[in-house]
Formats: sequence, structure tokens, C-alpha cells
Amino acid sequence: MGWFETMIRGSDELVVGIPNTELSGQRIYNLSRTPRSQVKQELLVSYNDVAKIPKLLDSIKEEIKNDCPKLITDGSRPFRANWRNYEKDHLEVVVECHFMIKPTGSEYWDNRQTVLEAIDRAAKKTDVSIGGK
Repeated sequence: MGWFETMIRGSDELVVGIPNTELSGQRIYNLSRTPRSQVKQELLVSYNDVAKIPKLLDSIKEEIKNDCPKLITDGSRPFRANWRNYEKDHLEVVVECHFMIKPTGSEYWDNRQTVLEAIDRAAKKTDVSIGGK
């Protein structure tokens, strides 16, 4: 932080100078100092699969628990998979998980991919079509 501008390095390693006048009164978050991260994913489920949703939700949680050792399960952060809404052409399911992983860098993105792969396996295991069609 200088007199007239602040240099900020993004997760892509690019450094950008931002005039301090643009930063005054703004909330700034330094994600590189945050020890935990979140993966939240909305799934579109076909109305044809409504009866399979309870097994899908259980299977998603089981798959994520098995594959993600840094998943927070002590109750201090949410770990849930819930059917949230009826939409016009699909049912909305939301998966929310928190991890003891910084929300930047390769470890975060690899973990996010692991979560998505776990969701995919659970959908295949329960024969649920994700995508709303």
C-alpha cells in the first residue's frame, strides 16, 4: 500500500495497481490468509427423478466424506445436501461443503474437482439425471 495506490496480486499472479481513492470505504478481503474454503454447487434435477432425491442426497454426502479428508464435519461449518426448490423445468438441489483448505491455489481447485466428481458418482450410483432434462 503506497501513498496514492495499492498493489494487489490476484490468484492468477497478476499484479494490479488500484488508486487508493477507489479503495477508500471498500471492504477488502485477503483470501490467501483465510484457512478455510467452501464449495457450493447447485444441481438441476429432473422432475422424473423426484423419488430418488433422498438417496441422491445421502449418496452425495457419503461420496464427499470418503474422498475429501479435509472436509469439516465437526458442526462448526455446514456440510449439507438439500433439495431447495421447485423450478419451472427442474428441481433445485444444493450441495454445500467447507474444508480446511485455503480458497486459493491448486489444492483448492483440485479439491473442488474432487467434490464435483463425488457428486457425479453419486448421481450415477442412484441413477439420477443431473441437468434438469
